[in-house]
Amino acid sequence: MNICLKKTIAQIEQCLLDNGIANVDQLRKMYDLTLRLQSQLLSVIYDMETFGGVTERIADEHSGGENKNSVVTLTIVEPLPSMKRLTEAVEEHWKAMIHAAIGEAAQQRPLPYFDKTMVEIEIITPRGSDNARLWDTSNRSIQVVLNNLKGIFFEDDNMEHMAFSVVGWWGEKGATIIRILDFDKSQQIRSIT
Repeated sequence: MNICLKKTIAQIEQCLLDNGIANVDQLRKMYDLTLRLQSQLLSVIYDMETFGGVTERIADEHSGGENKNSVVTLTIVEPLPSMKRLTEAVEEHWKAMIHAAIGEAAQQRPLPYFDKTMVEIEIITPRGSDNARLWDTSNRSIQVVLNNLKGIFFEDDNMEHMAFSVVGWWGEKGATIIRILDFDKSQQIRSIT
């Protein structure tokens, strides 16, 4: 793949004024360019992993899975992106991380399959400058998670087979924790607390 990362980095730098202060339009342009850069970096990394002989996959480094007491916990060390940030490269990256975490959980014991599942999604986001106004739970790329769980843990992501919740927290580092458990068990846990 022929991607010039330096060109995008140079475009980001051009948005900064000499004194280092940028106006709103420049910040928005930098944001869009940063999304492009992330997508380009992921494309280059995946090409190197696929064709360049790199053995350690970024998806494996950024994910983990635990399978304990019929509860599967998938941990991704990145906050779930907003729908606006979900380029094709980012979506493929998330699919790979979710499946790497599922694979790790499956090595511990057989994965549970539920008639009705509760999927709990917890998103930890690093606090930035005034980003409390920007964090909207419903604007996260929840579907990339649910689509990559169905058929593995439950039949379909309809109301007969699955329910989900999304909660967010501020933290030092970003992460997404996905818990998959039997719906009735989640109701029992809620009634105890």
